[in-house]
This record gives sequence, structure tokens and C-alpha cells, in this order.
Amino acid sequence: MRKKAILILLSTAIAAGFLFLPAAQHAAAGSQKKAAESTSPYTGTSYTHADTFDGLNIYNGIDVSKYNPTVDWEKVKAAGTDFVFVRVGYRGYGVSGTLAADVCFESHVEGALAAGLKVGLYYYTEAINTEEAIEEARYCIEKAKDYDITLPIVYDYETTTVGGVKTGRKYNAKLSKAAATANCQAFCDTIQAAGYTPMVYANKYDLSNLIDGAALGKSYKIWLANYTSKTTYTGSYEFWQYSEKGKVDGISGNVDCNYWYSDSSLYEDPNAVSISKAKFASVPSATYTGKNITPSPKLTLNGEELVKGTDYTLSYSNNLNIGTATIKAIGKGKYKETKSISFKILPKKVASFKKKSGTNMITLTWVADQMADGYQIWRKSTYNGEMYEKVKTFKLGTKNTWKNTGLENDREYYYSIRAYKKVNGKNYFGNYTYLTASTLPGSKKAIIGKKTKLYTNPTVKGESLATIPKSATVTYLGRTYVTDKKIVYHIKYMADGHTYSGYIPSTIKLTF
Repeated sequence: MRKKAILILLSTAIAAGFLFLPAAQHAAAGSQKKAAESTSPYTGTSYTHADTFDGLNIYNGIDVSKYNPTVDWEKVKAAGTDFVFVRVGYRGYGVSGTLAADVCFESHVEGALAAGLKVGLYYYTEAINTEEAIEEARYCIEKAKDYDITLPIVYDYETTTVGGVKTGRKYNAKLSKAAATANCQAFCDTIQAAGYTPMVYANKYDLSNLIDGAALGKSYKIWLANYTSKTTYTGSYEFWQYSEKGKVDGISGNVDCNYWYSDSSLYEDPNAVSISKAKFASVPSATYTGKNITPSPKLTLNGEELVKGTDYTLSYSNNLNIGTATIKAIGKGKYKETKSISFKILPKKVASFKKKSGTNMITLTWVADQMADGYQIWRKSTYNGEMYEKVKTFKLGTKNTWKNTGLENDREYYYSIRAYKKVNGKNYFGNYTYLTASTLPGSKKAIIGKKTKLYTNPTVKGESLATIPKSATVTYLGRTYVTDKKIVYHIKYMADGHTYSGYIPSTIKLTF
């Protein structure tokens, strides 16, 4: 970027899918391990790296746009460049805020890819609400799909300056910090949902004052712009744009200069072993939480368990929202290539499933889930010998009550409910929530006709909860049909300060 903060999507996981070159073929670029300082090939100045990056690879990169119209990409690569971010486009800073393409986008992307560089994209925003931010994200996704973009897609969030005067739609809209941060989140979530990894670019001041860099850094990668030899920014970041006045062979004029800190190697050991045939342990379905879900299944190759962090790293995609998420293992050290496995993220289990009994009817209620597209209700009328049948489907996520009428009086029914959401034409179902309900309004006091055992199970066999003496008072809850022909009584019995709920044979006489 030229004199602007950039929002970048970059993924260590995607980086692992790069076309690797032996280090000997790219000696000029190289990587530096455990370097507290390094000298930029673009500025000739020494830069001090934060201690948090000790032990990581440090790669050199640039970002370009129409302000760098002519580029000899082979020379750029030979000058020690490992990666490049190309501007996709921008939104005009006038009132209309028209989306516009960077006129050099195609030539820059195609030239950089042909030279073997790792390529990412960025977009200069003037969005004033989340709807416009999502529109910008979709624009980037549409452009990215035509190319082998292995670095992230970036949101360039900064204040436009013309002739030294701040201006632009965002600036004039006087967006609050919360609103500006929401725009970044909307862009990033849209990018992530499309299978890319989002990252936010902004300068040191703006990350603290214009947007909530600390909060964004917990969910997305950050590209820090801070033109100094040693940044004092203490928030999380993975890229550092340290100068806008670099000189790169193959490009005339000034060029933006960047460091990338990564635990993945761009340059593969020719003797490395492929993990493409490794086996992941199975990954169970997870429940949507509103946060990224990051399972860490074991990975084995030829019967040997590989060590996470030493033999491979893990990256995730589509692991925030309901749908199918992907885990990718990226070979490291003596291992190369990748291995992926998917898992499902399901709607939340329906909460607070309750019933209200009535004569010949039961009213069911539950807590509505705004993430769900609807609910399915299933029912059976006998304890054994019958499968649940789907009796009702609600297509609106806000519906949270149903009155089941036309039922047999004084009979227990068994219900289950689950939420569902349709993603890319496929339904994802949450786990079932169960309850038992009776068509007996209220409960009745009854006198036991003779001594009997109170059983845990409606089969009135096996474990008993208590022995009820003759003439004891119990609370009658309703008739339980074990099968269509076998009926037992569901009751509550209190003794010695304890209340027991169970079943007695229907041959026991009850006097109401």
C-alpha cells in the first residue's frame, strides 16, 4: 500500500499449501531463525523484531497497486521477495462510494504467480456500514476465485487523506469505534465463510483508537503498519509493514515493505516425507458456540503418531459458523505437504424444552435460537416398541411454541426436538432434547390399594426405588403405555423426606 493502512487476509495454513522451492534456489530471499534483528533487502536498514517472534521464520514481502504500474516480477523475486499482496480494488471516497477495480490487479497477480511468488490480496475500504463491508468482501472473493491465491485476502482500513486533509465517506460518517470494528468483523466473517483466512490491516494508532485491534486480534490475523525500526505495538500481529520507501529491483519508485512472521517453512526440504497419506483420528461433530472451534485430532503415519508443533501444524477453515469445517495438517520439519479432514458444526441443542398438560392436548415451549432456520418435533406414544415419528416442522427460527391437540386423555407421550439450519443446500441438525408429557391436567392424589414396589423403569422389573405400603398416599401422574397393550401407572411417592418418581403395575388399585 502507498501511504495507507492495509487489511490483509493471511493464513499460515494456506501458506503451507504453497509451491515450495529448495532454499538453495532462493538464497536471496531465505528465512531467518531466532533473529532479534535483520536488515531489510529493500531499505538497507536494520529492524528489531519483537521477542514473541523468536524462533519463527521471517519472510520479506511487498504490496503493490496501480501506483506501481510496471513490475519485472522475475527481478522482484531475485531481489529477495518471498510474498506480495496485490490490491484488488477500492471503494470511492465520494458520497456515492462506487466500487472500483485496481487497473493493475490482473497484470500484477498473473505476473507474481508466474514468477513463483506467494500472492495475497487486499481491498481499500470506504464502507460506512456492515452491508457495504460484506459487499466489498464478496467483491474480493469473486476476484480471488480466478487465481491461485495462497495468502489471505486483506481489508485495508484507514482514513483517506487528500492534500494532507482527512476526508472520505468513513471519516465524514464519523463512525464510532464499535461501528468501525463491526465493519472489519463483517468483512472478515464473509471472507472466512468462503474458505479464506481473514486479516485486518491498520496502523498502530488506528488499531487502538479507530478500531478495536485487541478484540479483532483474538479472532483474526492482524497486519500492523508502523514505520519505525522497532515497533512498540504490544497487540497481536503476524505482518509488519515497516516502511513505504523501499527500493526493489524490478520496480521503479518507492515500494511498501513488510515482514511476515511464520512457523511454517516456504522452502521445503527435498528429503521431507509427505503426510498426504497420514491418518487423522475421527473428529466428532461440534456444537456452534459463536467462537472458532479448533479440535486437535491425532495424526499418524505408517502407525507412528506425529507430533503437533514439531512434525506438523494445524490450520482451520469454516470453523466458526454452522456447516462443515476443515482441519488441515501442514507438514513441518522432516515432513511436507498437507492432510485434511472435515467435521460438522451443528446448531445448539434446544434449551428449556417444557410442556403444559391439558385435556386431550399438550403445549410445548422452548427457547428460540436466532441461529436456527427452524425446528423438528418428534413424538411417540409408547415407551417400548415404537420409533419416534416426526410430527411437526417449523421453518422460522423465532417460533418457540406448539400446541399438540387431538391426543388421548390421561396418557403419557414422549417428545424430542432439534434445531436445524440449511447451509449450501444441506441441512445441519442439532442434538435432540427430550421430555415426557401427559394429557392429564395437573396431578391427582391417590391411595394405594396394596403394598407394592416402585420401579425405576416402566417395565416394572429390575431395580426398585422404594416399597410403598398399603394405604399410602401417592401423586398420580398418568398412564404410561409400555406397549399398545401394557399399561403402568406413573406416580410420585414421598417417604423419609425423599420424593421418588417411578412406576407401579396397573393391577394396583388406586383410590382417588
